Amino acid sequence: MTYFTGPGDYRLTMEEWQHKAAFVIQFRSETDVAARRFEGRIEHIASHEATRFHSLDELLGFITRVLGETRNTDER
Repeated sequence: MTYFTGPGDYRLTMEEWQHKAAFVIQFRSETDVAARRFEGRIEHIASHEATRFHSLDELLGFITRVLGETRNTDER
């Protein structure tokens, strides 16, 4: 369990990879995993960049792109 003791602790947590690699994925009712139909919205927590997806490829493409950009930013 993580305990925060002050505002500085929150800032440090927000700069860690756990935050930079976090996403919220919302699936719509039209999603049918057995039929390989994926519908929904995904948001990257750190950048607040979001998009709607209509396939597993679109979902994974967004994650791949955002994580790649995040890694490139970290390496600079």
